[in-house]
Amino acid sequence: MGAGFVTVTQEEGVTITSGDVNGFTLAELQFPPGYVQEAFEPDSSYLALVLDGAMEKTFQRRSLSFDKGSALTMPAGTRHSARFSSRGARIVIVKPRAASSSLERLAELRGSGFAWLAWRLAAELRASDAGAPLAAEGFALELLAATTREVNGVRRSGRPPAWLHSAEELLRANMGNCVGLGQVASAIGVHPAYLARVFKAHYGVSVGEYGRRLRLAWAATEIAGGDTPLATVATQAGFADQSHFTRFFKRHVGITPARYRAEAQRDKRGGFQTP
Repeated sequence: MGAGFVTVTQEEGVTITSGDVNGFTLAELQFPPGYVQEAFEPDSSYLALVLDGAMEKTFQRRSLSFDKGSALTMPAGTRHSARFSSRGARIVIVKPRAASSSLERLAELRGSGFAWLAWRLAAELRASDAGAPLAAEGFALELLAATTREVNGVRRSGRPPAWLHSAEELLRANMGNCVGLGQVASAIGVHPAYLARVFKAHYGVSVGEYGRRLRLAWAATEIAGGDTPLATVATQAGFADQSHFTRFFKRHVGITPARYRAEAQRDKRGGFQTP
């Protein structure tokens, strides 16, 4: 499966698609429903991003819950256990071999726009062309850069305003609809210009672009996880038609929706779990 730098293994029911490329270990982990991970201490720091499902990590003094679209930095030696939801979870891991200051402390990265890059990285781990390793490395570097900006931003100015999270949730709840900037601003009670400025400063993209990325990430999950006709997925994701959806998907993910589904089905025929 996938590019030549990728291997697929199973450990205690967990499917691990992983590869090493230019100083990174990159992996996609598929945890089965209700899986429990006993307490352990990672030997190196990493960034974890939840593509689908949910999990709860328990540390010495607290527990943290992470669902679809959230992320965390995990310093080396941080003892913790994990419990996964009744839906299981699909997690992307970025582990640099060299030390990274942004991964030196435990940090929650909620709703920070990382999901899009994580989906792009996951797609490259499925790809079979010679350019996949280089593309995967690029997305890993972008994810680390985004992590550094987010961690440093929190240190400088604290958490973003509560209404910003409400705006992001509103976009998620209306992925299949054309929700404009003015509608979002009115719903949360702030001026559109102020919303646009703060949203882009925190998420790195405009409200409109973030909404498009949410729709595409949702569509990728639907394509990989079932047999719903692509035309139906396109409509539910808010695209005008299947051809528009296909062009947009290929331009941003690198392969067509049909090929993306074929890769997932090939995984199933090989006996590996796929979302």
